[in-house]
Amino acid sequence: MTKAPRILVLGGDGYLGWPLTLKLGSRYPKASITLVDNGLRRRLVAEVGSRSAVPILALADRVHAARRLLGQRQLRVLEMDVSEPGLDALVSEFRPTHVYHLAQQASAPYSMRDPEAALFTVRNNEHGNLRLLWALQRHAPQAHLIKLGSFGEYARSEIPVAEGYFAPSYRGIQAKTTMPYPRAANDIYHVTKINDSNFVSMACEQWDLRITELMQATVVGTHTEEMAGRPELFTRFDYDEAFGTVLNRFICMLLIEHPLLVYGSGHQRTGLMALADCVASMASLVEQPVAAGEHRVLNHVTERRYSIAELADKVVEVAREVGYAPRIQRGVHDPRNEQPPSKLTYDIETSYVDSHLAATPLDRIIRESIEHLGPHVERIDARHFPPVTRW
Repeated sequence: MTKAPRILVLGGDGYLGWPLTLKLGSRYPKASITLVDNGLRRRLVAEVGSRSAVPILALADRVHAARRLLGQRQLRVLEMDVSEPGLDALVSEFRPTHVYHLAQQASAPYSMRDPEAALFTVRNNEHGNLRLLWALQRHAPQAHLIKLGSFGEYARSEIPVAEGYFAPSYRGIQAKTTMPYPRAANDIYHVTKINDSNFVSMACEQWDLRITELMQATVVGTHTEEMAGRPELFTRFDYDEAFGTVLNRFICMLLIEHPLLVYGSGHQRTGLMALADCVASMASLVEQPVAAGEHRVLNHVTERRYSIAELADKVVEVAREVGYAPRIQRGVHDPRNEQPPSKLTYDIETSYVDSHLAATPLDRIIRESIEHLGPHVERIDARHFPPVTRW
């Protein structure tokens, strides 16, 4: 890099956005970093009656703690809804060299709760993404946008999952140009992510924008090296039905001796990535430019072999080693009509992750999460475990 980066982190108060901000601050001490958030995740979790299993500071207090404990005085905070017109003025004024876009409603169950939640998800996610693309086209076309996609956008079958673009064949005819890997979704949230990918592709082709899209697997774990031993810097940890993810929910269940709830047949396959690995990989993209007009797609996943049933078994195995005796409850709940007869078998291309990242072992993530959450078990409420949203 020839000059200090000017980085926007949209959604910088979230489970992933906050540790990413800290990682960027540590890795690029001369960078100017503006953290943008409107508190949406905090409000929506409160709306469903839950809270983070780990206590966290208010955003302004978090940033003050990062300045004091890590010396990250380059952090600036701006409260803003990126789906509103003010985003254009921000990009015009700040002229970022890099933009991380994580400012979306990211819960599939919430998006399927009722018409209002569905419409909000569409407005928030689509408006924010389109406003950002237009703002970059107008004011910062040379900026590198790192957009958080979702591995859940992909249509699942027995064929290997390419990194975004591939040359398919059909009826014996091989395509001469590459095209996006097939997409499919069974919830409103993931439909918005598919639409995002289409808009991003269009912006690269028509406006010569420079975009890396991360097809992000489920992120798991509790902390990164910047947070270690510093409770003021902890990131949130959701476990409720709407905003908690499967492994994080399993760990909260075992901590209060609640059965681990496996939905449907348990044969659903999931990809995982440790929080620390995820933010380290994302931060490294500051040093990985893309060409004008390039839509680079990266499959952001490290652990790809587990079905949900197998993941529950792994949690039980590790938990017993550290003194817990968890139980598994299978097949009682099936809110998403998930009854595949067997686990799908397919390969996943992960060229960038494989080239630079030594993945954290799943056993270690589970142990560290149990230890991290142990002092806060009184904040875990079993009423948030059973599913209430029905597809």
